[in-house]
Amino acid sequence: MNITDNERATAQRLMKLFIYNKAKFPYANIGTQNEYLGWVTDFRLKDSSNKSIFLDLNNENDLFLLFVLAIAWSRTGPWENAAFLVAYLKLRKKDNFIFWNDKINYKKEQEIRVSSAYNISHELKGFTPRRKLSFRKDIFDSLKSLALNWNQIIEKLEISENRKDFKIFMKFIRNINGLGVGNKRILIKIPLVLRELRCQKIYSNISGDLCCVPDARVLKAGKLLNIELNNVTNIDNLIYCSSKIYKLFGDLYDLPLFAYEDLKNLP
Repeated sequence: MNITDNERATAQRLMKLFIYNKAKFPYANIGTQNEYLGWVTDFRLKDSSNKSIFLDLNNENDLFLLFVLAIAWSRTGPWENAAFLVAYLKLRKKDNFIFWNDKINYKKEQEIRVSSAYNISHELKGFTPRRKLSFRKDIFDSLKSLALNWNQIIEKLEISENRKDFKIFMKFIRNINGLGVGNKRILIKIPLVLRELRCQKIYSNISGDLCCVPDARVLKAGKLLNIELNNVTNIDNLIYCSSKIYKLFGDLYDLPLFAYEDLKNLP
């Protein structure tokens, strides 16, 4: 893997800028050692009782919601849509695979998605979405697919941990039809799941080079900063891209690149 001196210098400058401005971004949960603690440890949202919204990934329902986050965020649109959807499902106790295995439930959620988004956007405190909140209809079909495959997903995570090879999990979930748009498969957001699991130390054998998300926003930042990142079309170049980002940014993962759009707009 070729990493130039200019790329390293740019990454160092961007990390310093990101750390300096971390308090301004709701997705920037940074620890005392300037390491990323994970997005889901604190969504920077609070319910009507002033309780913080977060996911404890030792809890199976919260782990299910982590996958929901990845699925929802794999769609086009602002990242806030995914975060508020997870908060909505958690607060309404619609956060487990048994609920989503019921066809009646997911069809009803499709029907009420507009009012659900409106209500949760007005119920939660913390930060205001940059655009009107929206829950896409096709997400709920994907949650049905997630529920149908849930036991196998958990099994593959355990196998990957035991064999110290989380590429096993990545390849498995990549081949599940329906987790992406329509009957397509998820790809770009797979490292998000591993990153959050690694941040909460749920598994000890997840390597950081599998945990960086080279999504459109990250790739755009890389292009503007002359950090060469290839478009991702399969697991191999997903891992290559993720590995390069990790070598540049370490345990801040892709966050400095993701934040670049916000950083460059600061006064």
